[in-house]
Amino acid sequence: MKFKFFIFLNILFFIVACSAPQDVKLTLTSVGDTMKYNQEILQVKGGSNVTLTFINKAKMAGMNHNVIILKPKTNLKKFASEALAHGPNYVPPSDRIIAQTKMTNPGETVSITFVMPKEKGYYPYVCTFPGHASSMQGVIRVN
Repeated sequence: MKFKFFIFLNILFFIVACSAPQDVKLTLTSVGDTMKYNQEILQVKGGSNVTLTFINKAKMAGMNHNVIILKPKTNLKKFASEALAHGPNYVPPSDRIIAQTKMTNPGETVSITFVMPKEKGYYPYVCTFPGHASSMQGVIRVN
């Protein structure tokens, strides 16, 4: 009987451990003096506590970047267009935003921490510095 109880406790512990939110650390960088992120697809478990570190590896003055994580099916072209009116950080007020970094200067590193939604899907991320959104984007795949 004690053995069955021991097995039951182990199974219960395993279930709780598997369903608990995970702490995830992600790193994203810009690619030199280009308008590209080094990764176009990131992957996390839904409900994870995410710490995203963004490193702006540009050296050229004026090559500023940010990372804005949005809800699935956000119209990126429209969102980026709205961002132009909200300099110098270029972040429009929107209920589509899940998390965002500040606008970084070349050589600067920033980190943000947020909870990724539990819903499975593809969550786009984009740089909203003027002219960057068309080529500087990717997705976080939540599974």
